[in-house]
Order: sequence, then structure tokens, then C-alpha cells
Amino acid sequence: MPRWEPPDPQKLLVSCARVAEELDVPIWKANEMCWGLERVFYAEGGVNYRVTRRSLDAFKQLLETGLSWSAARSVMWHYKGRERLPPEDLSLDAGKRIDWHLRRYG
Repeated sequence: MPRWEPPDPQKLLVSCARVAEELDVPIWKANEMCWGLERVFYAEGGVNYRVTRRSLDAFKQLLETGLSWSAARSVMWHYKGRERLPPEDLSLDAGKRIDWHLRRYG
């Protein structure tokens, strides 16, 4: 009788290449977007990094609500400045207001 093996746990940190693959964008665009996500540096000098799975999932959720790529990036930057992720129940209108405010007032 074969022994049951649990599935591999989901990785907590993902590379920029994985972000590009999951979002189906070129690597340069994924790298640009990763600056707005939670990053963890694992080498001296702050060159090599991974992004947290939870921040990538939050970004993908913003896209699913109907926000554009640019607006979702603005929302992620807004909450990154507060050192947290956007709330799961953030409405489309609230996301658009954050984007508009950041574009207008920086």
C-alpha cells in the first residue's frame, strides 16, 4: 500500500520570474511591479530579493476587482507606505480614489 504524502506547502516567497509567469507579463514589467510589493532581500547590497506570496496575492486580488495594472500598483504603494497590505474587502471605487489621489497629489 503506498504511503500518503502531503502536498508541498505553498512557498512564502516568490521570485520576480515567478511573478512574471503568474501575471503573464514580461520580466521587466514584473520587476517594475515588484517594487510596490513586500520584498525580502537575501543578499548583501539589496540586489537579490523575493516578494511575499501574500503581497502578490493581494495585487492579483486588486486586478480581479477591476482595477487597472497602474491603479493596482498605486494602491499597493499607498498601503506599502503604511507598512501593510490593502484590505481584502477594498472596493473598486476606493481603489480608484486612492489611485486618483496619488496621481494628483503624489
